[in-house]
Amino acid sequence: MNEPKRLTVLDIETKKFPKRFRGYDPVRVDAFLQEVAAHYEELLTENHRMREELIGLREEAQRFRTLESTLKEALVLAQRSADETRANAHKEAELILQEARQQAERIQREAEERIQHLAKEVEALETRKRAMLMEVRALLLSHLQALESPLGEPSSQAVTEVSS
Repeated sequence: MNEPKRLTVLDIETKKFPKRFRGYDPVRVDAFLQEVAAHYEELLTENHRMREELIGLREEAQRFRTLESTLKEALVLAQRSADETRANAHKEAELILQEARQQAERIQREAEERIQHLAKEVEALETRKRAMLMEVRALLLSHLQALESPLGEPSSQAVTEVSS
């Protein structure tokens, strides 16, 4: 498509119209063209300034989009990191708890084994005590009998007292 030719300020300022009899006043037409050219130049300047501003705003918007994207990625990474840290902390806590339970079970087993060992020792000592008492009693009885035998017959009262 053919784009229409854009008017420039110079086109407006240099435009000449043919003169006719009883036509427009050339001074007024020239004054009006000067005014139109001035306004047109202002509009072109403002349009140019706005285009540059638009380009700057688009670049700034693109920077903000890039920053937003970067921030979103950072937030996602931070969330992942927090989730991983939380998961690792839970795993570590579970391991610590499991180790503590195992240690408690080991300590309890050792204590039960120690109790059984001590109970066997107490039982052995009681058996030994009874055997010793029986030996002492037997020894005392034999000494008592030996003491009473040179004098005659052993007294039944002494034997009964020692037996008790």
